[in-house]
Amino acid sequence: MLIYTRRALVSLLAFGLAACAGAGQTRTTPFGSAAQTGHGQSTTSGVLVFQRASIRPEAGAPALLMNFVSNGPDQGGVPCINCVYGASSSDNVGLTGPSSYVLSNTYWQYAISFTDVSYKGKCKVSWTITSGKKTVDSFSASFNLTSSGGFVLYAMARSRPNYSGPAMLTGKYACGKNSGSTQEPLYFE
Repeated sequence: MLIYTRRALVSLLAFGLAACAGAGQTRTTPFGSAAQTGHGQSTTSGVLVFQRASIRPEAGAPALLMNFVSNGPDQGGVPCINCVYGASSSDNVGLTGPSSYVLSNTYWQYAISFTDVSYKGKCKVSWTITSGKKTVDSFSASFNLTSSGGFVLYAMARSRPNYSGPAMLTGKYACGKNSGSTQEPLYFE
């Protein structure tokens, strides 16, 4: 009898911990399965999140605006929205710690963000890592925006390319006739 009671208590504890594991990690998204794709050490999966904002576009306002591109060590749980403990508002994002110094033998997470003022439709995000005219790595992902009026954040994990030295990371989005890009320097150990 005592063994069954212990097993029941251990099972309840495990169930309770599993239920609490996602607490505080809100992923608001109008993108269906795109936000459900795996996160971790893969070169083909990504995480897409969307945060609604009180956007009332004026006539002539651009449909999309570039926010940023970032990178750092790959880790689970990020990117996330409304997940910064102690933030004074729910308008916040959690990212991997920024580091443009890419360590050896690591998986790296690359993120891109843009503001969606009024666009609905297909989008493609892409990253290119170059050293001079040489392309060190390039990768992309596509998704469908079913809602507008907020910001989009997409992150993808990649294994480290076989390269050492300085490089440039370019992040781009292309959504219908709209596009934008930005760059930041990298250094591969």
